[in-house]
Amino acid sequence: MFLPHAPMTLLGCASVLGIIAALAPVPAAGGDEAPDLRADAWRAAGITAGALAADGLLASLRTTECRMCAPDRLDANVRRSLRWQDPAEAQRDSDLLANAAIPLLAAADAIRSRRDLGDAGRDALVVAEAASLAELATEIAKDSFARRRPGLPAAGSTSAAGNQSFWSGHASFAFSVAVAQAMQDTMRGDKAAPWVWAIGLTLAGTVGYLRVAGDAHWLTDVLAGAAAGSAFGVAVPLPERRP
Repeated sequence: MFLPHAPMTLLGCASVLGIIAALAPVPAAGGDEAPDLRADAWRAAGITAGALAADGLLASLRTTECRMCAPDRLDANVRRSLRWQDPAEAQRDSDLLANAAIPLLAAADAIRSRRDLGDAGRDALVVAEAASLAELATEIAKDSFARRRPGLPAAGSTSAAGNQSFWSGHASFAFSVAVAQAMQDTMRGDKAAPWVWAIGLTLAGTVGYLRVAGDAHWLTDVLAGAAAGSAFGVAVPLPERRP
């Protein structure tokens, strides 16, 4: 499936908000006001589209070869401890939380914080840029490490998706969205930023837990995905600060 981890809801919203953000007037920053984000909507939209296109291309070139076929002792022990009796239920919950709840809450926070649809659109584009770059990095990592997913035999043939465990795309995506929006609130000096950080990181961390509980990833897959997503969530908004 094309773009297996980035929800189409976010892509569609980013496209619409990108047009709104590009056409909306840029507010002038006062001397004593917190620095605003640069209104370079088309650049952000272009990077997002390019990263997602490259992600889709790499997804079509996946290999069935397994390079990391057996888990270490830590991952094996954690899997036994956290795996749900019905892993499919945990996987469904993680899909809903990562692909719907977190992006929608980030969009709602952008509207609350910016109080203007055009400015909220610029926030959403920065989030989409961070998420798309995190998705591209995730696809590269999955193809490079080709790690066998939990619940599959350590030897023998399997589908390409069965060797796409490291790192977790759900965790990477959830943390990139949550951290990117929280970073923008912090850069603006939003008084609610600590709450945005707390709620966003809690929900993203829950996604990671559910991926292990759902027997879809090892613990180290989730930790690496969380670190990668957070890195893009921090790095992408920083250049958007208006000088």
